[in-house]
Amino acid sequence: MSMGIFNSLRLFLSEYTLLFIIAMVIYSRYFFSIYFFGLPLLSIFYAILSILLIISNYGYYYLLTSDEDKERPKTYHVVEIKDVSVMYTNIIMTYVLGLLSVFSATLTGLIVFIIVLSFIFGLFKDSEILFFNPILPVMNYRVYKVRVEEHNKLIYIIYKEKIQEGDYIVVCPLYENIYLDERIIKKNRVIFICFFNKSRHNGHSAFFR
Repeated sequence: MSMGIFNSLRLFLSEYTLLFIIAMVIYSRYFFSIYFFGLPLLSIFYAILSILLIISNYGYYYLLTSDEDKERPKTYHVVEIKDVSVMYTNIIMTYVLGLLSVFSATLTGLIVFIIVLSFIFGLFKDSEILFFNPILPVMNYRVYKVRVEEHNKLIYIIYKEKIQEGDYIVVCPLYENIYLDERIIKKNRVIFICFFNKSRHNGHSAFFR
């Protein structure tokens, strides 16, 4: 997968969805203060932002669960491991940094808010941190920094279960040195096949009635 500016922006919007929602709630008191062609001006921006957030979050989910553009699964022998899920503490800190400018809900606060987010995006747009979405711990996924026996390589792994030294793991390349639990993709594929077969079976049943 190539990490272009468009993909970086989608990942960024997905990662900071909660922050954008909070900002929308804070600025909602100005919702009916400015009208454009008879519609509240903020409603236009809210609609556009909501659509972008929905598309971005779906894109992140699709990125994890789709086998499109992914290489064949690889098996690695873990020789050294560190749980780096605490990395989300740094993400929370950037959330706080971004929120400092919106509490007053003024035009100046909004400008500062945009500047701060632009700075954060510029800082992380080419970083693997964008892949470590805060939704992962909610879905019970862990992020590991792993050294594998093959070529003594150091990689990051998004994995469903706890990994220990000496384990053999099957993962799919996601981006550069980031790998994904192969079962996430496999599970999605199995669900799709089951749904397709069920739909086809129901269609045949209806046909023969």
